[in-house]
Amino acid sequence: MKKLKIIVLLLIPIFGFGQSNTPPASVAPAPLNGASMSMSYSKDVEMNATTFTAPVVNEPQIGTFQKRSVQKLKDFYNYLTIISNPKFDKTLRENAKTQAKQLFYGEDCRVNGKKVGDLIDSCFNMTKAVEWKAEDISVSQEMTPSASDSSAGGYRGELSFKESCKGATVKLKKAQIVLSKSEKMFGESKREVWIVFICNIE
Repeated sequence: MKKLKIIVLLLIPIFGFGQSNTPPASVAPAPLNGASMSMSYSKDVEMNATTFTAPVVNEPQIGTFQKRSVQKLKDFYNYLTIISNPKFDKTLRENAKTQAKQLFYGEDCRVNGKKVGDLIDSCFNMTKAVEWKAEDISVSQEMTPSASDSSAGGYRGELSFKESCKGATVKLKKAQIVLSKSEKMFGESKREVWIVFICNIE
């Protein structure tokens, strides 16, 4: 029964039950540029258009996106738990791979020195189940306007946390977070919305 409950909880962020892009309750990962937008995400943008479509974001809005980034970091490690368990259905694990990659700002983002795609693929090839967790997450650097993302009006910040693998907690880790505007399809029209991503984790 306990194992069944764990599987159900892990399925929630993948299939989007109760998804929301308004933190802190959300567990749904944000899509990358060019990825399709979920219906629930579209609904949230309509409900809070000021936050998601504003030319620039104010301090309370930045705080909202920082909370969202904390949830996305938790999502990433939940996905790794699914991806690395060969007992789970292969399609489920493939979906988790896709969702995990969409949490990141781009393919060049790195986790523990490896490109995020390579790390995720290596977890998929594990022969034994591994449980991953991100614990004690806090904002170590508030989001501020980024010179490297000036054309898009982006913001960058940083999270501090402890990474737990196989029940053993390793040293303190840092995750860069990026808030950037991306074009998304809403029906037949495009709109620019703010989305927060994870970047490098070291």
